Amino acid sequence: MGFLCAWIYFASLESSASQATLGKRMLGLKVADLSGGRISFGRATGRYFAKILSGVILLIGYIMAGFTEKKQALHDMLAGTLVLRTR
Repeated sequence: MGFLCAWIYFASLESSASQATLGKRMLGLKVADLSGGRISFGRATGRYFAKILSGVILLIGYIMAGFTEKKQALHDMLAGTLVLRTR
């Protein structure tokens, strides 16, 4: 049940008009496609499930963000998304 709630929470908020979860909003961040636009619920769902892969491989998928040109983690590369600063 928690897995289902987490998926709906992340996918629905990241694909909403605000393009961010509550935590991302507080930090002044948003999730966008590669051109800076809003992502679909389907793409947000793909990004959510790709986060599992990023974590399962010893968090290397997350660490990759520090070494890529666009600061993308593995799940962002797979989903074709970026996390951008809003302020």
